[in-house]
Amino acid sequence: MSTSTSPLANPLVAAALIRIFDHFSDAQQARSALLDDGFAAHAVQLDTVDDEAVPVQGKAAWRGMFRLVVAIGTPQERERAHAIVQACNGCDIEQRTASHAASRHAGTGAGKHALAG
Repeated sequence: MSTSTSPLANPLVAAALIRIFDHFSDAQQARSALLDDGFAAHAVQLDTVDDEAVPVQGKAAWRGMFRLVVAIGTPQERERAHAIVQACNGCDIEQRTASHAASRHAGTGAGKHALAG
């Protein structure tokens, strides 16, 4: 994502809603729904996480995920954006990070038990 077009690069933007998607079709549907609801195109950025772990809001997003960043100016915009994105299977970055870490630990633990038995 280019910093010159990122809503986070604009000091006038109060906050951003960041959600992660497993499927591009869900992310694109969320972006389209946000635009249809009146969010400006420059305020809705969709990109692909290409690196193994990319820092997002102090957490990590993993390769193959799609990141949607929505510039938010008011609490009402945050509520609208959240409802739209959640309906399209958007996941909070903190939930995704916890889920990813748990699945990695579970996979490692299962392998240890299989080798020990």
